[in-house]
Amino acid sequence: MPITKERKEELVAELTDDLKKAQALILTDYRGLPTAELAKLRNQLRGMKTGLHVAKNTLVEIALQRAGLPVPEDLLAGPTAIAFCYSDIAGSAKTINDFLKDKELKVKGAILGGSVMRGAEASALASLPTRDQLFGTLLGTINAPGTQVAGVVAAGIRQVLYLLKARAEQLEKQGTPA
Repeated sequence: MPITKERKEELVAELTDDLKKAQALILTDYRGLPTAELAKLRNQLRGMKTGLHVAKNTLVEIALQRAGLPVPEDLLAGPTAIAFCYSDIAGSAKTINDFLKDKELKVKGAILGGSVMRGAEASALASLPTRDQLFGTLLGTINAPGTQVAGVVAAGIRQVLYLLKARAEQLEKQGTPA
């Protein structure tokens, strides 16, 4: 059953709005993937603040133009699912890559910051550290000098205590009360 012109306009408006909010788009092939499997991926991504949409390529092209983003026509060939990454790009890319690897499907490409990434470049997004990993690294870096100072101070105190303990044992051996 064909979609009415008004409904197409609504879909383009929704896609344009999502495109403007997203930090990155990941385009994947979903050929041969059952609807239930696509729903599983959608649920996994929902927890990462990433939306997964399947739309007609012509509608996506119009929405990309309206959002002021590049239109990679070669990536919009054949069935295409689009992941709209609103916050954690690397985490979403890892989830998608892991999911598609089991299904023998690939990431077609990505649009990040107005630039188009194809194939291996887009898959490389999955190797980036996630937002949580970056925060952990940053906190470790901030915390490191304080930890090192505490270690140096504690080492000095330990040395004094060992020295006092050794002197007390020495005095006890000599029979002099400590």
